[in-house]
Amino acid sequence: MRYLLMFKSTAFSETGVKYDPDFAARRAAYAKSLASAGILLADESLLPSSSGLRITFPPDGGGACVATGPFSAESGLMEGFLIMDACSMDEATEWALKLPVPKGRGEVAVELRQLADPVETYSDPIIMAMERNLREQI
Repeated sequence: MRYLLMFKSTAFSETGVKYDPDFAARRAAYAKSLASAGILLADESLLPSSSGLRITFPPDGGGACVATGPFSAESGLMEGFLIMDACSMDEATEWALKLPVPKGRGEVAVELRQLADPVETYSDPIIMAMERNLREQI
């Protein structure tokens, strides 16, 4: 099963402050241990939200609204993510708890969630009913 470990942004990451070399080395060693265990699928960092856009689509189907960053770190922005292929949520949690965290940069928040299996998603009766409803409206 695939799991997504999302690293939440902080005021430091949103201003582009780089991590100290010690943390960078510990983080690289962590990723290497996941790779050595054969479960690392992706490990990516994101640029600060100042380099991005936020696109919102109104519920009535009107035109999309595009806003340029930066956005508030308190709004749940992501700084990066890691995808692993673990046998269970317990195993993914064990790996997540080994994640090194930078010191002196405030609270570190990560979120661990299982990725939906596309095959399961397509056969989910609720999703199939929603898709039928959407097709009827088009």
